[in-house]
Amino acid sequence: MSVLHRAEERTQAALGRLERALRSLSAGASAADPRAALERAALERDCELLRAECDSLRRELEAVRERQARAAAVVAEVEDRLDGALARLDDLAGE
Repeated sequence: MSVLHRAEERTQAALGRLERALRSLSAGASAADPRAALERAALERDCELLRAECDSLRRELEAVRERQARAAAVVAEVEDRLDGALARLDDLAGE
């Protein structure tokens, strides 16, 4: 299972918990209700976890983009060098 897939599963699970908590809170639970306070705390915790997960995914995505850019630069250099070598071989064969 890829890192992205695991992150997606964690995000979906957290989103489900957030949605359940919001439904429960919007169902009219009073602010003094201890269950509502616990659900609100869980909601805040889940929001913070989602923020951290998003930050982590942003960093990972940036690292992937940097690796891709480096790989593209290497491929371009190799293509240029191969083209040059082939051109020299053509010149030598034509002599």
